[in-house]
Amino acid sequence: MAEPEFIDYDFVFTPAESAGLHDALRDVTASPYGDITTYLDELARLKDDTRLPARFVEFCEMSMLRDFSREPFVVLGNAPIDRDLPVFTSDDPVSEKRSRKKTFVAEGFLGLYAVLTRTEIIGHLSVNDGDLFHDIYPKQSMYDTQSQKTLGTLRFHRDFTNHFVCPDFVNTLTLRDTPENEVYSTFTVTRHAVEELTDRQVEILSSPRFYTPFDDVSKHSANVRLGRAKDHPVLIEGQGAKVFEGRTEGLDEEAQAALDAFVAALHRRKKLRVSRPGDSVTFSNHHVIHGREVREIRDVESLRHRWLLKTHNVYSLQAFEEFFLEDRYGVVNG
Repeated sequence: MAEPEFIDYDFVFTPAESAGLHDALRDVTASPYGDITTYLDELARLKDDTRLPARFVEFCEMSMLRDFSREPFVVLGNAPIDRDLPVFTSDDPVSEKRSRKKTFVAEGFLGLYAVLTRTEIIGHLSVNDGDLFHDIYPKQSMYDTQSQKTLGTLRFHRDFTNHFVCPDFVNTLTLRDTPENEVYSTFTVTRHAVEELTDRQVEILSSPRFYTPFDDVSKHSANVRLGRAKDHPVLIEGQGAKVFEGRTEGLDEEAQAALDAFVAALHRRKKLRVSRPGDSVTFSNHHVIHGREVREIRDVESLRHRWLLKTHNVYSLQAFEEFFLEDRYGVVNG
């Protein structure tokens, strides 16, 4: 089998561009964890700031004109991040972040990216209590789960696989990596895997003969009780694939065989990426299946402190208003 392809950069900030944007974002005074409305308003006003690199503003505008079914990745390098990044314990890193992180440059970059791409950040009450900016950071009680808080490999999946509100885009920004360890982000463009299936397999995968329980983060949340997820098709025209490797199951023997063939195709066509601090990766959640492979651990302590910041974005929050908490616009009650 050929070695997987590595995903390259689409845009890399020069040191001067990154430094200027850092300073602009550092001037935002509100906290995204204390007053999110004011924080987002301040970010929106930055779009006309002269410290924003003109070529980045133009890049963001042009990137949204692409056909995301064929070009689903946007990869940026040398983006500004906070210069002072605290190290959290593995007991409750979310609470520690809220109390110990005093600057919000990374949050600002992801928020500004949403402004410049004319997308909007959506939250889910089941993830970090609805914070719009949340973390890929290991948590001891969830080391062995299939969630962004695991210490190990996270199998191929679509974020919010079988949830009633599924984001259009997943955005990540690497704050601290683990160069001592062999950790890869994995991605497969859904249509590439579908190309390897027979017409009959596609027909089966397009029928509601599959079941995926809600994700581990949602199930571990004390805030919501989601009940049983609905049966569903794996392939949805225009919406990619609803699949979580090892969790999605076929409801009959024929369905399971088609699912196994699809998962095997996902692995054959996967692409890899090694994230470094300042790397920002955006991808269409409807056209990409992703995961993480931990192949070799040489320094487990370093892996425990690996940290990426993450947002889920949609084209329009208005489309999901019926699902929002009454007192928190943009946060899904679930």
